[in-house]
Amino acid sequence: MFDYKRFAMVLGVMILLPLFIGLFFDAIYLEPKYEDFCSGDRYSMPEKAMPASCIEPPSQLKCVSKGLSPDGSQLFDCENTGSGVKCDDTFATPEVKDCLKNEGSPEFSTDDSCCQVFESCNYCSRDYQQVLKVYNRNLFFILAPVGLVVIIIGIMWGVEYMGAGFMFGGLITLFYATIRYFSEMSKLLRAIVILIELLIIIWLGLKKIGAGREGSEAVLVGKSARQKRRR
Repeated sequence: MFDYKRFAMVLGVMILLPLFIGLFFDAIYLEPKYEDFCSGDRYSMPEKAMPASCIEPPSQLKCVSKGLSPDGSQLFDCENTGSGVKCDDTFATPEVKDCLKNEGSPEFSTDDSCCQVFESCNYCSRDYQQVLKVYNRNLFFILAPVGLVVIIIGIMWGVEYMGAGFMFGGLITLFYATIRYFSEMSKLLRAIVILIELLIIIWLGLKKIGAGREGSEAVLVGKSARQKRRR
């Protein structure tokens, strides 16, 4: 008969344990915030002062999309078609090319001819991403061993349904730790990490679960032999 109480215990431990582990380490090991590195909205370019003659009437301002900057904001190359001045392609300048090559976000101002002029290269988003990569790497090396320890506790726990809850909770913790750092790994490192985790889980399972079954079978065989001798 299906035991709903034990199933509820397994489900509760399986969900709440990794949630507690994640929240606990998030509280003591703070994740870097974008706002600590860059000012303003994450998905918009900083606004620069522009002469009124360059934006009136709006139909005379022609902007061409130049794709996305490293921080995800849209880049535009704009010129005033009504001024009679032909503006150079700002993104063809060596400064802008070098900025984009180094994962920066170019910032522009507008000159008296209503043309976009490169002003500076903002590297705040690149700096944030570099710090975030280190954070995710460290978090992986913290949570992955914790997940393995929880799995071992679950395997060793004498109460079967509680052990199952810890094993599932440890697997979820291990999966979460791997996902946090997965995008930063090389393809080869991804395969190696997954293989190592799989081998560890298989070894632990065979070490404990397999041994437990063999012990149970030995007990049953012993009982059967004693019953036959009594007969």
